[in-house]
Amino acid sequence: MSTKPVTNISDRGGLETSRPLLDAMSNAVYTTDRNGIITYFNPAATALWGLEPEIGVSLWCGSLGLRLPDGTPVNPEDCPMAVCLKTGEPVGKTEMLVERPDGDLRHVLVSPQPIRDADGQMIGAINTLDDITELRESERQRDTSNQLTESILRNSKDCIKLVDLDGTLRSINPCGCSSLEMASPEDAVGRNYFDFWQGADRDSAMAAAKTAELSGAGRFTADFVSPSGKRTTWDEMLSLITDAMGKPTGYLVISRDITNELREARNKTRQLARQEALTEIGALALAEGSFQSFMDRTIALVAQVLELPLAKILPFADQADHLWLASGVGWHEGLVGTASVGVELASQAGYTLSVQGPVVVHDLRTETRFDGPPLLHEHGVRSGISVTIPGTGARPFGVIGVHDTRIRDFDDGEVAFLVTVANLIASCHRQHEAGKRQRLLVREIAHRSGNMLQFVTSIFNQTVRNADSLAEAKVKFEARLAQMSRSNLLISNGGWTKASVRELVAQTIEPFTDRTDIAGRDVILSADMCFDLSLVLHELVTNSSKYGAFAGEKGRVSLKWSVISDGDRKSFVLEWSDGIRQTAATTPGTGFGTRLIRQLVESKWSGKVTTELEPNFHCVLSLPLPPA
Repeated sequence: MSTKPVTNISDRGGLETSRPLLDAMSNAVYTTDRNGIITYFNPAATALWGLEPEIGVSLWCGSLGLRLPDGTPVNPEDCPMAVCLKTGEPVGKTEMLVERPDGDLRHVLVSPQPIRDADGQMIGAINTLDDITELRESERQRDTSNQLTESILRNSKDCIKLVDLDGTLRSINPCGCSSLEMASPEDAVGRNYFDFWQGADRDSAMAAAKTAELSGAGRFTADFVSPSGKRTTWDEMLSLITDAMGKPTGYLVISRDITNELREARNKTRQLARQEALTEIGALALAEGSFQSFMDRTIALVAQVLELPLAKILPFADQADHLWLASGVGWHEGLVGTASVGVELASQAGYTLSVQGPVVVHDLRTETRFDGPPLLHEHGVRSGISVTIPGTGARPFGVIGVHDTRIRDFDDGEVAFLVTVANLIASCHRQHEAGKRQRLLVREIAHRSGNMLQFVTSIFNQTVRNADSLAEAKVKFEARLAQMSRSNLLISNGGWTKASVRELVAQTIEPFTDRTDIAGRDVILSADMCFDLSLVLHELVTNSSKYGAFAGEKGRVSLKWSVISDGDRKSFVLEWSDGIRQTAATTPGTGFGTRLIRQLVESKWSGKVTTELEPNFHCVLSLPLPPA
């Protein structure tokens, strides 16, 4: 409550007659004489100051002290009342801080006015103090609230918008501008919120707005595609805004980007699925059953867990010149069990075999490391992973691959999963092969023991017959018997079923490995052919150590082999080239070693032996392979 200031009092008696009115006022009022000595104050002033000044003694103001609104102390002689008395002019409403004895500060508006007598002479002044502390506190709280709101809007990771009932965007925070890929709120204001969504998502937004009108709030989840093509998933909450009369005026829309949350949830689900799949595959590897059944179930689980349309297991063919589709998911009918893939570096599988670690393809159409086999292109493959499956020795078992017809990024967990599956396949294969070898070996021992003794006797007789002395015969026979023993051990370890040519060569030429240039795929041949081939190689090594490159200290031998196709027929071809022929060498072809080579290659295996003597010894062996 305010009062009209007393500015013209003819005498003190006039002020005295006004005392009851001043005492009843809720505003603090006090008066001074022309010298600033307080002559009167009402109860409201006492309550404001927290003390009672001494009438006729206290100067200028009855409070403990005065401060400017910013807290700066004001000298009493500079206070608004003093200014009024010194200038004789009223002072307009001025905000001050009143200090109280209890330490409290009160915000007041002071408006001192001169008191004049009938002749217009200033005889004092009256000051009215309006306590606006509560008003200022309310304003402070409002400002704090506004600042907090602005800070929340500015720093919020959510997109916050005010939208009219028709969807027109009225305001948006910085996060919203960033999400919409707009430079400033001005670029977004005026656009229609519902037009940010496409197709079914726009229908969901309209339905959520309708729900908000009816119940106060609506919610939906939708995918947003930014102008740059970035796709994100948002959780949209629409809250109805009403005016003072309760009439709807628009929506407060809070949008939260839940793309990462959904991705993390999917990743956890997929990780759990991969763990469960590995557990099942591990159990299958230990269970009884055919290896083919194991591969079929394993590759089906892999395709299911990785959510891919195409998956395959490609073992090496025995001739090591291609891989074949032994098990798979998603391939055209009739391909599983018959389709083949080359091992050249041009194919993804071939490239995988040549590198250490998995091979990840983002887009086969832009791949520069290899071209990809027709099998992948014919099925529209774009992305994929391939991993080498370890074998029982140096030769890998093959390759496992998974593929997508869409461009897809694979994470480290998916790659690690496929590597683990490849190792489980290798373990299961070794286990099945070991069991097969054990069963076959028991049968072969009984079957071959008599034949082996007969063969050893024949070798002994012919060695003695062609030797110049018993001492020479002893040395040659022991060497041939030792080679037979080593070959027998190597092939027996494979269950006398199949053996690796590369391992056989490494064993036979072991003393001269560093002087032999070896080239050839890791071909797998039958046990009988490998056993005979080891004896042939032994004779070639022996001949070279006596008359060829191995007889000296620096000579080298070239040894290479390959599988040659002629229509439906295939032959294993081995070439031996001696780099040096000693001057004292005899003419090959008359000794037992030469006859043994021809008997084994030509008589037993219906193959062909071709030799050249000039300029150095060169031998080519060709052995027909049985149909696959």
